[in-house]
Amino acid sequence: MKLNLGCGAHVIDSWINVDYALGAKFMKIPFFKLINKKLQIFKLDWDQRIFIHNLTQVFPWNENSIDVIYSSHTLEHLNKNDGIFFLNECYRVLRPGGIIRIIVPDLQSFVNRYINHQISADNFLEDLYVLREEKGNFIKKIISYYMQYPHKCMYDSRTLNLIMKEIGFISQTKKAFDSKIEDINLIELENRTESAVIIEGTKPY
Repeated sequence: MKLNLGCGAHVIDSWINVDYALGAKFMKIPFFKLINKKLQIFKLDWDQRIFIHNLTQVFPWNENSIDVIYSSHTLEHLNKNDGIFFLNECYRVLRPGGIIRIIVPDLQSFVNRYINHQISADNFLEDLYVLREEKGNFIKKIISYYMQYPHKCMYDSRTLNLIMKEIGFISQTKKAFDSKIEDINLIELENRTESAVIIEGTKPY
């Protein structure tokens, strides 16, 4: 069993693709997909095969039951405590010898670009995507609030590696597509590995 946690619109056959986005939940409603095509409430064409689960809650899989966990650009959308809970749940459900691969934006990369004048000070928070955008009238602002998922915690390679090792993983920094996951070329998207931290680990026996 392989989990793709925070899959977004990137649904891979033979994986359990998990998300909790509002669009993914609405697509479970009968005929909503047809309604969305006309009204364009959600821009993404959310796949109805997505397994809906709040990743800040206890995972619905048994201890030591999962072979591989992949999560790209999801952890940073959880606050620090929820992120640690998420990683502990990953550890719990992974079988001994199981593989985990986490990708998040690299804070160090953003800082370096700021130091090198590639990001201006007044745009720094926007580029970090830690703010919610407020657009349109009152109703649109309310709807927009529930459809935005800003970053709540940032990481660099050293910090994320340390957290994963404290949880119990044997982990190390990796490069794009350098993985023990056999079908990594199917699930990993090149543009999601740019300016990113990639940590891969195993649960020890």
